[in-house]
Amino acid sequence: MSQSTVNILRRADDQEVVATLRDGIKPEDLAAIEREWGPYRAKIKQELVRLGIDKRTWPQSLHWDWSKKGPELKLLESSGFIIEFEGATQGIMLTKTASYVSRLEGGKPLVYIDYLESAPWNWNVQELQRKGEFRGVGSVLFYVAVLQSEQEGFRGRVGLHALPQAESFYAGKECRMTKLGLDANKQNLPYYELSRKEAQEHLSDGGEK
Repeated sequence: MSQSTVNILRRADDQEVVATLRDGIKPEDLAAIEREWGPYRAKIKQELVRLGIDKRTWPQSLHWDWSKKGPELKLLESSGFIIEFEGATQGIMLTKTASYVSRLEGGKPLVYIDYLESAPWNWNVQELQRKGEFRGVGSVLFYVAVLQSEQEGFRGRVGLHALPQAESFYAGKECRMTKLGLDANKQNLPYYELSRKEAQEHLSDGGEK
């Protein structure tokens, strides 16, 4: 496992903090993350149920279980990245380099983001009047995927299927991706890609806009 430093923003005082980015994570790391995050997910769910909040508005990754995603990391094409700060895992991303090719650019290779999630204590849950502790975690991980694509020789091209609640993030200024319709083969989720042109802008400005 290798590591480097990245910056994320602490909401309490609007200050950047220096976090650690690690790659080369293993299935057992995913199980440990689920043990770390699971109680927070459960607490959020309990509050939503107690208040009678419509399930259609619940965080759409609330049901995820990272311990069950371990087999993904056993594939040669798969990579895992985590962001840590003060001993806690603030976010995680799994990518693949062979399962998908670009629709925007004629079947050229890209990095596919299989899963990306910020820690549940970083979620904004409006129904609970709850703001997350850190922001910028998802943006940093997305930029890491663009860098991985560039290093693989894919010219920064990235693709993913987005949860509907995350569409504004992927289509907005943070990621600048292009929506390519709904995918019937992937639970009818919207499919997004980052073009080579947009990727190079990400790389030139360090992922900031």
